[in-house]
Amino acid sequence: MKQWLPPEVLDLHGYATPTLIEATTKPHNPSIEYDLWLKWNQSRIDFNEAAMNAEGMQVQRPINDWCSDAGLPPCPEGEQPGPAVAEGWDDWGPFYTPMYAQHIGLDGSTVQMCQSVTSCGGRAGARRAQYVVSWSTMQYVVEHRADMLYDELEIYRRGVTNAPRPACCPAPFDVDNNWMLEYPTAYVIPRGAGQRSDAEATRLVDWLLFNEIKVTELKQDYAFGGRTFSKGSYVIWMNQARRGLADTALRIGVDVSSRISILYAPPAAWRHGYLWGADVETIPRGAQFAPQLNAVTKASRLPGGVEPGEADRYVLELDSPTAVRTLNRLVDAGTPAEVALGQLTSVGGATLAAGSAVFAGDDATRERLAAAGRDAGVRFRRANAAGLPQLEPIERVPRIAVLTGAVNQDVWSLRSLGFPAAPVSVGSINSAATDPLAAYDLVWNAGNWPAAESQATARARLSAFFAGGGGYLGVGVNAANFLVDGGQVTGLAALNRGGNGRSGIVYWDNEGGAASPISGAYPSRDTAIMDPPTWFTSVPATMQVDGRLPASGFFAAGLWAPDAESASAPGSPVILHGTNAAQTARLTSFAMNPLYRADPEREWPLVGSAAYWADR
Repeated sequence: MKQWLPPEVLDLHGYATPTLIEATTKPHNPSIEYDLWLKWNQSRIDFNEAAMNAEGMQVQRPINDWCSDAGLPPCPEGEQPGPAVAEGWDDWGPFYTPMYAQHIGLDGSTVQMCQSVTSCGGRAGARRAQYVVSWSTMQYVVEHRADMLYDELEIYRRGVTNAPRPACCPAPFDVDNNWMLEYPTAYVIPRGAGQRSDAEATRLVDWLLFNEIKVTELKQDYAFGGRTFSKGSYVIWMNQARRGLADTALRIGVDVSSRISILYAPPAAWRHGYLWGADVETIPRGAQFAPQLNAVTKASRLPGGVEPGEADRYVLELDSPTAVRTLNRLVDAGTPAEVALGQLTSVGGATLAAGSAVFAGDDATRERLAAAGRDAGVRFRRANAAGLPQLEPIERVPRIAVLTGAVNQDVWSLRSLGFPAAPVSVGSINSAATDPLAAYDLVWNAGNWPAAESQATARARLSAFFAGGGGYLGVGVNAANFLVDGGQVTGLAALNRGGNGRSGIVYWDNEGGAASPISGAYPSRDTAIMDPPTWFTSVPATMQVDGRLPASGFFAAGLWAPDAESASAPGSPVILHGTNAAQTARLTSFAMNPLYRADPEREWPLVGSAAYWADR
């Protein structure tokens, strides 16, 4: 797509009956130039439909034909189908292939081929439908190529001038189909002060540049809005051709709960700046913002290493995926390290989080840390031996058994962080001649406790694992119930609000603060993605709360539509750590899944800290 900038993209899928040609329902991604997309999408689908009808095949066009319940008529309560009410086939998510095409090109559609044996002629009919839609699309684009390329250039022109959003939309799309929002003046990705992780800021800038989004950097410190952005901070202006793609990646998003009731699929919010770990600041539209800048062709190399000066100990805070990977590489290479069970104080007087890795201050260790820090762009801080909290030795990188039947997103993410992680099914725990859990230090779980009588061996082996000090990292309602049903804790309960695509980005407060071995490296308030929204309603006496939803205003972006079923969510815990009732095993329970779809790397340090804290 980057090479050819196609004005039209088809993503060929299956299956729907009759063939579905994507004319998307609300909500529409607010960063696309929807007026131009609508103009060409509707006209091209008219052409596709005529070609299909000529072959004796029917089509469905969601925004034109669907009801508010995401289906064809009859509609609920006698409503008329069409753009004013249609939901359930949206272009909200920038992660869909045609939606990426919208941001860098002009038009795009997913085409779900007909499959019904009786009405579509089975697979042959499905293939014929895809052929007709594809060929008629090419005919249409050739016929309109000059006008389509003109409008694609118009999208770029609007971007380069950071033009205001246009009027939209013609009838019958004039009712609740204009979701466009004004672009800000710019986004800033701070470096140094105000940035939780310079390493993750670098990664985000690399992603922007890969997607041909222009990036600049501050030539000197710049004061704006009561704060100062440090020299080297990155500025992404919205007066550029790729402003839509930049905006959908960097804006936190919108809470759409009051305007829709259903999505095609979660997640209902997906923003790299709020999922990957780099802090992003918005410069409002019209703001007086005129720093001195340099153009950037690649992210600046980070000055990692060890703090200068003598030290008894060196400390690495696990504040980013890069820091977790660095620790795992050092431990794998045989560098002795310990985990701090409480917060520390650096030589300069700064508070360093519990859960940090602590290293010796001898010359050989210093050289290893300096090399690792330079390679990764992370900084090892100095600390004095006097006043250190309780430390526990790290014997090896924790080995994690993921309770699943095959490599999935969780296994992949843990491996990406550098943990030895492997799928271990309950079935194999139950039937293997020797206990497979003996090879692991922790279990990662999102599922239920094995309750069937035929799974007695699995239950016994899991119980023995925890009795022997094996650690536990669990995500979601099922994983909380796992601990209760397995007799590990009492008084743990969780709820979620699923269905209709409910999901999104939430704010959470770091209740544990710097003293928490799980969330200690996080700021006082941070973001996480939830699918579905989940929270704890009861906490065991043996566990402490590390993270909690704010009492109000906790839902940042996506679809939730809080109701009576969600009444207990405000102010509820979302991250817990503690021990089982027998105090033989350390447990961490997350309401959200920090490894969700292998993407919310902002949450991965929670997993790294929890793994080292809960290690057998």
